[in-house]
Formats: sequence, C-alpha cells, structure tokens
Amino acid sequence: MDSFGKHLKDEREKKSIDLETAERDTSISRRYIEALENEQLDAFPGEAYLVGFLKNYAEYLGLESAHLISLYRAKKIQESPVPEGLLKKQIPRFVKPLTIGAAAFVMIAIITTVYVCTVKSRNRNAQLSTVLANTSSAERYVLSAQPLQKRLYKGDVLVVPSDDGDMEITVAGTQSELQLSTPAGMQMIELSEEREIDVDGMNGSEIIVYLSDISRTDALRGAEVRVILKNSPRTRTAGTDIASIPSVSEAGAKRQIVLEDTRAYPFTINSSFRGSCVFRYQTDNREEIEDYFTSGDILTIQASNGVRLWISNNNAVKFQIIADGKTINLEVGRAGQVIVQDIKWIKDTDGTYKLAVIPID
Repeated sequence: MDSFGKHLKDEREKKSIDLETAERDTSISRRYIEALENEQLDAFPGEAYLVGFLKNYAEYLGLESAHLISLYRAKKIQESPVPEGLLKKQIPRFVKPLTIGAAAFVMIAIITTVYVCTVKSRNRNAQLSTVLANTSSAERYVLSAQPLQKRLYKGDVLVVPSDDGDMEITVAGTQSELQLSTPAGMQMIELSEEREIDVDGMNGSEIIVYLSDISRTDALRGAEVRVILKNSPRTRTAGTDIASIPSVSEAGAKRQIVLEDTRAYPFTINSSFRGSCVFRYQTDNREEIEDYFTSGDILTIQASNGVRLWISNNNAVKFQIIADGKTINLEVGRAGQVIVQDIKWIKDTDGTYKLAVIPID
C-alpha cells in the first residue's frame, strides 16, 4: 500500500531539507514531523492534530495534501479490526430460549433500577438542598499574598488589608454574574472575565478578581473565583521595557491593531480552550512553555512587552486581551490551522504605542 510517510520523507530529502529547518519553517515540533514520516499515529494527541500537521507539512513540501490525507485515512481503515458483525458465527440451538430469558431478566432489572434510582435521586436532592442551605451562612476571607481560590456565596465578605484600615467587599449576587458590593460601589463580573477592582475609589485598583464558574439559573450554587492582591509580591509585573519595543516598520505590514495609547503597559491574555490543542507560548523573550490543553481549560498569561504563541489548532482557543481596564476579544481562527503569532507593543512614527497581533510567516 502507498505510504504517506514515505512521500513526506522522500520529498524532504529530495529538497535537502533537514528536520531542524522543517521544524523552524513550519512551527511543527520535530517529534511530530518524525512521527508523520514514520507513520507513528499514536504519537499525536488526537486525529484533528495529525490531519492538521499532515496538511501543513505536505503543503510546505509542495505535495498534494488531499492525496496524502486520503492515504492516511486508507491506512487507518486498513488497520482497523474487522467488525464483529461481519464474522460469521454458528449459533447453537439453545441460545434462543436463553436469549428470551435473559431479555426478561434485563427488563425486570431495568424496572427495579429505575425505581431505586428515583428514590435515591429524591434523597440526593434533599441532601443537596441541605448542603446549599449550609453554604448560605456568610464566611469572611482575609486576603493575603497567597491568591484566594474559593467558591463564594451571597453574603460572604472579602477583607482587603490597607494601611488606612481594612476594607470589606460583600458578595451581593451569584446568579449569571458575580456582584460585589464595595465601598466605591457595585461591581459586576461576568463568567471568564478578569477584573481589576478599585475597592475604595481613591488610589487605583487593589485586587484582581477572575470568575471561573457561575450558574446562570441557580444563585445557591455560588461562584468560583480567584482573588489576588495587586500589591502582593506574587502579582507584581515588571514594567514595560520601552527601549525594547520595536517600531512600526520593524513589526512588518501584516498586523491587527487592538489597542492604541500614548504609553505602553503590561497586559493580560485569557486563553479559553474550546477543543484539544497543543499550545506553546513565550512571554517577554523568556523560556518557552508548551502543554496540551482540552475543552474547558483556561490559561492566563501576563506580559510586559509581548507574547509569542504557537497553536496547533487555531480554532480550538479563544483569546481575550485585558489592558488598562479594557477587554478586547480576538477572532477565532480556522479549524486545523497551525499558526505562530506575536501579541506585542509596537511604536508608531508619531510616538504613540499600539498593541498589535502580528502573524509570523
């Protein structure tokens, strides 16, 4: 049978391209390139990534990607076990009465199970009501250098330490959106939103609140949050290095401007994963971090100057940029699209700074 892996390897060697060059040009890790050429299908986290990598690598080598994908699918079908329904079996005569008896037994078991589950479900609902009622008693949480990760309920109080005396934030609502009553007024936070809050309305924001879970219909279930003191050593972000910000001409022509200002400052990227994805990022030219994410995962990245992102499936992740109190949602890419892009500050000729999304070829 024709081998898609052999096509890839032969074409690469024919063009005298080594694995390091192919990795750099395609942004596909070397281990995945070798797995494609050796047809090691189990090396990939999922079929979507294998097909995406195969398509991009084939096009990079100048091969017909559709033909190679069809070879891969043919190989997959060939290696699949024969369905049991196609195997001819001799059925003994005594099987039929046994089957009828077993079916009757199963029906009785199903009826019994439904009855038992109904009774247990009523008991569980009663227990759940009791648990939720217990959570209604207000709790007090004093914030410290350690981030607070808790499920908050209506009436709970967050205590924010201050040189002028402790300030209190009361949870006013936990349905659809988190409502926090502060000395400066009411704050509303939506699901997956990260918000900086000025508690006293005087000296800038004191805390950062991230809402990771909340019910749209049941306030008794509370809200799962992460709360961080901004003046904590854990949360201080290095100032933006103005000298290292590239000019517009250095940044290239292909770019999407998401924010403009007279100054550059740190920003946050919230990454919400809608599907499986191999994801790598590098913040402010520091060490690269790579991991495998699945649907429902959330990653928060804080940067001073910029972030470089490598994404194996651009449709699997949704980005939200938070800077200077503003929130910008980026468009979701195509399924199976492997991309590399920078999100960073650039300086224009008029002296203004622009936060831009710049694709890397």
